[in-house]
Amino acid sequence: MERCPCCNARLRERIVCARCQADLSVLIHSAQAAEAWLSIAMDYLATGELEQSITALEFSLALNKTQLAFVFRDFMIEQQTQKILNLLAEKQVLAAKQILYAMRGLFAYSAGLQKLNTFNDYLLLNPQP
Repeated sequence: MERCPCCNARLRERIVCARCQADLSVLIHSAQAAEAWLSIAMDYLATGELEQSITALEFSLALNKTQLAFVFRDFMIEQQTQKILNLLAEKQVLAAKQILYAMRGLFAYSAGLQKLNTFNDYLLLNPQP
């Protein structure tokens, strides 16, 4: 945090604002925790633990909504959407549904995921030869 959210003064690595005397320790610790959770989310995704990655990302965004966290969320949605489409092209409908189930926490942020889920449900109910 470079500036005080109360008065917009430069902080210069201080926990208490020199101008308005606001104690920013809780905000700084919250931002640090959000950064740690985002790092954990990235580690989980790198090891293929999708649901844990999404949970860690949700914790990070709950603590501090950073541009990096939003970009990571969008990257994760894009990456998993491509995997789902590849599975559907190979007629692996159940495997695609498993990924969609893991991604259910991100449906609110992606109309594409919602449509893929509906299409996948249709394919499960109407098997193709």
